[in-house]
Amino acid sequence: MATQKTMMSWAGLDVSKETFDAALYFPLASGDPPRDVMTLPKASFSRTVDGVKAFLDWTFPLREKAGLSGGKMRVAMESTGRYSLELVGWLNQEAPFTHPAVEDANAIHNYAKSLKLRHKTDRIDAGVIARYGYERMPKAYVELPEAYRCLRELTRQRIAVKDQATQARERLAELKEFPAIIKIQQEVVAALEAAVAKLEIEIKRCVEHSDELRQDVEKAVTVPGVALITAATILGECGPLRHYTSRELSAYSGLSPILRESGTSVRGSWISRRGPKQLRRCLYMSANAAMHSNPVMLAFHQRLVAKGKKPLQAHCSIMRKLLILVRAVVVSGSEYQANFRTNRFPNA
Repeated sequence: MATQKTMMSWAGLDVSKETFDAALYFPLASGDPPRDVMTLPKASFSRTVDGVKAFLDWTFPLREKAGLSGGKMRVAMESTGRYSLELVGWLNQEAPFTHPAVEDANAIHNYAKSLKLRHKTDRIDAGVIARYGYERMPKAYVELPEAYRCLRELTRQRIAVKDQATQARERLAELKEFPAIIKIQQEVVAALEAAVAKLEIEIKRCVEHSDELRQDVEKAVTVPGVALITAATILGECGPLRHYTSRELSAYSGLSPILRESGTSVRGSWISRRGPKQLRRCLYMSANAAMHSNPVMLAFHQRLVAKGKKPLQAHCSIMRKLLILVRAVVVSGSEYQANFRTNRFPNA
């Protein structure tokens, strides 16, 4: 009897701005070696709704010829930002049965290296992704609710404009002999700082327009070191925190440690950096604030350094601890308590 995996055909999509290349990976008979990605059927389509319809029409006779027209087909692609997310939306609209998966580009890249392919083209990449989907069975991409997507875009834009403002101030400090240029640069700095202020107003407005976001932010900011922008960034980058366990959230953030050991000469650990960099950036600054405002966090940092951890490693531990605390207060619906265990279990 065929298993779910052997009855599932997978389409791999290599996505670009205007087009996407597709490859179709068929199931194999039990005991057969994996199919060569170079021999898979491949085609190119426009990255539009009509292109998605043409892609689906292309797959049907191929699956029918292979005796799989009644079987399921899933779709996998690399994460390419807006381009891949738009394509996911069209696929969910035209063919929800495909349950499209959006995978980290590094995972696909490392998988491709393991195949030792001589050539690299968009169509070959589509074949690699199709075989990756068949072998790894990635989970379907889950779109964030609209309020969270809006918050994510606003917080990311704030970071981008704030970086531009920092660069403009640094440039202003370098100008000493040209009054006309100094005046223009001062106007640039003022305009960028005004844009940051407007974005912060929009972030507050976005939070206020959603009951769920407003309640979660109100709880999150009770954690020392976590202000509105940090809370908004965490929710925008992670989505609803109730959907994660503490371990899952730590892994998603890229703050969970990974261990490297080989023989007796290679030993070390560092954070994975697999999650959104914007999340780690805001937590880095919040960790500084937490150690100044919360003696418990400062003592925790000092204890780790005393045990031999490097200051940056201890700092990353504070970042992870802040994130887990934010999740805890959001999930519990209660405000942060410094001595929660002592207050709840006085005899412990």
